[in-house]
Amino acid sequence: MKKSGGSREKSISNLGLIESGHIPVTIIRLALPMMVGMIAQLVYNMTDTFFVGQTGDANMVAGISLTFPIFMLSQGIGSLFGVGTASYISRKLGEKRHDEAGHANAVAFWTNSLVGIFLTIVLLVFKTPLLRFIGTSDDTFYHADNYFSIINIFIVFSMLSVALSGQIRSEGAAGKAMIGMLLGIILNIVLDPIFILVFNWGAAGAAWATIIGNVVSVCYFILHFVSENSVLSVKPKDFKPNKRMYLEIIKIGFPAALQNIIMSIALIFNNILAASYGDYVVAGNGISFRIVTVSFMLVMALAMGFQPFAGYNYGAKNFERIRGGFIVTICYTTILALIFLGIYRIWGVNIIVLFIRDAATIDAASKIMNAFILGIPFLGVQMTMSIAFQSFGKSREATIVTVVRPLVYIPALYILNFLWGFNGLIYAWAAADIVTTATAVLLGIPLFKEMDLFMKTKRGK
Repeated sequence: MKKSGGSREKSISNLGLIESGHIPVTIIRLALPMMVGMIAQLVYNMTDTFFVGQTGDANMVAGISLTFPIFMLSQGIGSLFGVGTASYISRKLGEKRHDEAGHANAVAFWTNSLVGIFLTIVLLVFKTPLLRFIGTSDDTFYHADNYFSIINIFIVFSMLSVALSGQIRSEGAAGKAMIGMLLGIILNIVLDPIFILVFNWGAAGAAWATIIGNVVSVCYFILHFVSENSVLSVKPKDFKPNKRMYLEIIKIGFPAALQNIIMSIALIFNNILAASYGDYVVAGNGISFRIVTVSFMLVMALAMGFQPFAGYNYGAKNFERIRGGFIVTICYTTILALIFLGIYRIWGVNIIVLFIRDAATIDAASKIMNAFILGIPFLGVQMTMSIAFQSFGKSREATIVTVVRPLVYIPALYILNFLWGFNGLIYAWAAADIVTTATAVLLGIPLFKEMDLFMKTKRGK
């Protein structure tokens, strides 16, 4: 896997900021493109709901909301390759092993594609029983089926969109990742009102707008990798997998994927319980979840600015720089989380009304949102710790943090629902956030003590 010397030098120069740039500025510069890209992904998830809501059909909103966890499932699998490969590539670049980093990118791309095709086949075979299981009623099944069928056929592009943006960031080209995601979001914004409101395609129109945006994003990412501006590759000739490479990618990517996959399953159980209170509660639950997810995802995106920084410097054994970046990231993410908390507390209902005008749905969504946001102040610490574990290759700690959330969330759903009904059900999310953050902190203390000891020993020599 050889590219021109000029292109390699240009790509490697992107790493200079990570290696020696001013830490507060470096974290922001690495995170901002990721945050813009994450906004694009959020808009993919929210634009459909927004324009479907303009039809005034709460059942259509509920149908899309019910299928959303399955869409998250595909993104979770994509994040296995995005996060796992990005961490591996960053460490290899820090070790100056550029060819191995390039081969890892190609392996992840083609493996991800094959897994996506397999997932499409499985979901098509079990489509009807799956839609019934996730809580669709006679009124919502038609809309859920229309949306799900189209999204599923092109699910490989949803997976690649998530994965490739992470892999591009791993070589310091965060701006390229941002541009690719922006192309998708612009198309989605333009096509949604045309397909849904002008052509009257309903849920199917929302699905087509999302898919077209994803396809364009993936094409842009591929063009970057085959250009002379990247040391990474997606060429079939560079698909040279080996057991060690797969183990390294899966070791770090699995916790990230598991988090999305298990949370997708948890949201399915949430929707099933919500459906027992009426389809308008399912619609309100879907709207409030998407709104609050903006804070969750943007705090995570800001924390992910620490990922290439931490991975590269961990590979280079520059622990003092890692500690500085960690403290800065904690401060940035916590401030952002508190800003979102204030926004939701003051303008939450006004935001909900933008999505739908149905009074019963608005009331349910407002109550759900006020419960969800109790866990927001803890997101900064939680996300930064999780990204640190992934970046350092600490799969055990990353997996534990990932598993704790659903282990708390799913039982809490049923226990609180049994004790206090709907008013108890909605507090399960905040409970999971608090417990997950506490677990991440306890696991992180020994890790940073170990790095401090290394630095003291190094100074002593």
